[in-house]
Amino acid sequence: MTDEPRYAVDATQTSLAILEALVDASGPIGVTELADTVGVSKSVAHNHLSTLRAAGYVVKRAEQYEPSLRPLALGERTREGLSFYAAAKEQLDNLAAATGETAILFVLEETGGVPVSISEPEDGWSVPFHAGERLPLHVNAPGKAILSALPSDRVDSILDETDLVAPTSATIAEPDELTEELRRIRDDGIAFCRGEQYEGIIGVAAPLAQISGSRIAALGVCGPVERLNGRYLREDITGQVLSTTKSIQVNLTAN
Repeated sequence: MTDEPRYAVDATQTSLAILEALVDASGPIGVTELADTVGVSKSVAHNHLSTLRAAGYVVKRAEQYEPSLRPLALGERTREGLSFYAAAKEQLDNLAAATGETAILFVLEETGGVPVSISEPEDGWSVPFHAGERLPLHVNAPGKAILSALPSDRVDSILDETDLVAPTSATIAEPDELTEELRRIRDDGIAFCRGEQYEGIIGVAAPLAQISGSRIAALGVCGPVERLNGRYLREDITGQVLSTTKSIQVNLTAN
């Protein structure tokens, strides 16, 4: 179940659809192509583009349009406002450097998990998503780690509002089975994802449950099963993830 607005503002939705279409485009595009993509008239598309351009969110080049970098500044300022980000970012980079694997910092945002920082070492694996993209909590290790750190009533509320989609055959999409999985994660202090979001991709994460502020976060490592498997995954990577989260929490408590 999703929280749909009772009185949606059509103009706002159109502006956002236009901005997202510009981001998704492979390069600058004209008004006609953009109007066709969004499903509005050329005059409507032009009016919204003019408004977005005046606000600094769109750039015009030779009668074509592309998104500006202003949203990047907003995202950076929002991320820097997270009380734990600076300490966690340094540790995240250290984890990626020490393991040679891709490390990710997730935070809870309403009913989803958002990667706020992704550290990809040289010769590491590149994730198929971007920082700032909201992802389902039940399909990846950081998301399940976050859920495991929440009170049961909050978990129930999130699951009630979440469409438990199953991107792969390995996804845990049954509420009872997921609840049991979260209980195990809570007991062990570590979450695993074995091809539940992307086939052949493994993840391991631990919650940052004692950080200050209102955000719940998790830190993890993910990569192809060819890289993350066996004792290397169960002991080496898992141990590094647990020690890193503990170090972050100790540093934040000391400050």
